[in-house]
Amino acid sequence: MAVYAIGDVQGCFDELIKLLEVVRFDPQQDQIWLAGDLVNRGPKSLDTLRFVRQLGEQSAKVVLGNHDLHMLAHAAGNNEFTHRLDTIEPVLTAEDSDELINWLRQQPLFYHDRELQFSMVHAGLPPEWSIDEALERAAEVESVLQSDDWREFFKHMYGNKPKRWSAELTGWDRLRFITNCFTRLRYCNEDGSLALKF
Repeated sequence: MAVYAIGDVQGCFDELIKLLEVVRFDPQQDQIWLAGDLVNRGPKSLDTLRFVRQLGEQSAKVVLGNHDLHMLAHAAGNNEFTHRLDTIEPVLTAEDSDELINWLRQQPLFYHDRELQFSMVHAGLPPEWSIDEALERAAEVESVLQSDDWREFFKHMYGNKPKRWSAELTGWDRLRFITNCFTRLRYCNEDGSLALKF
């Protein structure tokens, strides 16, 4: 079995298919790990989601990225942060939109394969977290995303604070910090605070 890691498809479905043809991806034997941002900016987010979903969990491992969460926010009714380059409308208006949105909500923020000893995240981890702690923190947000109250999360998701991890963080501040790490973090400052604007 071969495992291929691919980042940021962002709706570029034709290019994804060409790439899989180049590596002779066989969904019966191989896996692709898709490191977030399946959707937005490219022209074919709808085709991308349908394709990855039909591959199934054995052939495709997915983590959520900031663009995936942005689209889920729109699906939840939070259109406050619409961007002129967004290309998510075809997904939101598709006949199978509810099924695709529900499938996307079930995807993790962090994936770790204990056998291969590799992990996948869209953005990063704060220096304080071990792999097991990262899995626990991801599960906190995933449980909200997968719940019946998932729309409430997107009323509180956007924002750059808090900037430092503390086990004392609670509520939406805690969930926002965790989400920012997994989906937006690239660098930390020397004091360990998130450098989200760098």
